[in-house]
Amino acid sequence: MKQKRIMRHVVLSRLFEHLHENYGLDWSRDVFVDGQISSHQIDAALAFKSDSHLDELSSALHRLDDGTYGVCIHCKSPISQETLAADPTQRLCPSCEQAYTHVLAGRFETRAHA
Repeated sequence: MKQKRIMRHVVLSRLFEHLHENYGLDWSRDVFVDGQISSHQIDAALAFKSDSHLDELSSALHRLDDGTYGVCIHCKSPISQETLAADPTQRLCPSCEQAYTHVLAGRFETRAHA
């Protein structure tokens, strides 16, 4: 439970920074990050704003709420807290991410030679 609270704080911090820097959010950082803002208020702040990083942060919050945060979407292994602290939007464990990157690199090479 404590770990979930810590990761929620990390995700909300990144979300606040992104909203503040890119959209001029003028809410108090402490109020936003400490969870004093409801999920409905956060959803309202995100409405009509569209960028991939914002979508990833919002998705991370939803995964925290439904209990799937920190679990690899491919192999279902836990993702380390260090990895999540560095990138709270991470959906793949390092092994699956490496395999996925390798597969994508191979596809790009194949297309480049075609």
